[in-house]
Amino acid sequence: MAAEMLALWRLLLAGSTRSLYAMLADADLSMTQLKMLHVLVECQTEVSVKEIAEQLSMSLPNASRTVDGLLQRGLVERREDEHDRRVKRVGPTQAARDLIDRVDTARLQGIEAWAEDLSPVQRQTLLDALSILPKERRK
Repeated sequence: MAAEMLALWRLLLAGSTRSLYAMLADADLSMTQLKMLHVLVECQTEVSVKEIAEQLSMSLPNASRTVDGLLQRGLVERREDEHDRRVKRVGPTQAARDLIDRVDTARLQGIEAWAEDLSPVQRQTLLDALSILPKERRK
């Protein structure tokens, strides 16, 4: 089952990979920075550098350097925690949210291109299968 899911994932992303890499090159971002931005946008609230490091399985120094790079590009904001000045909180800027929206749009366009080749029966079967899956991921 997992191998089939991976094959599907690759098919779905194949149509957007080139545009995604071009977008990252234009923004001068690494995949690590992109992953961090995705997490920050999904969090809906500021998080500490330590929390983001744990969520991405990064060392604290690496997470801090990644935040610094994003801060220089104007993609995150960083401030001291109100209760503990040793803790730095970070959150995405509107520019980061816009970038993640463009990335998601590129991915969606790739998926739409793939889905255009499905027959009506295949499309309905896929929709039926997706409708029974959990809507939220497990934590």
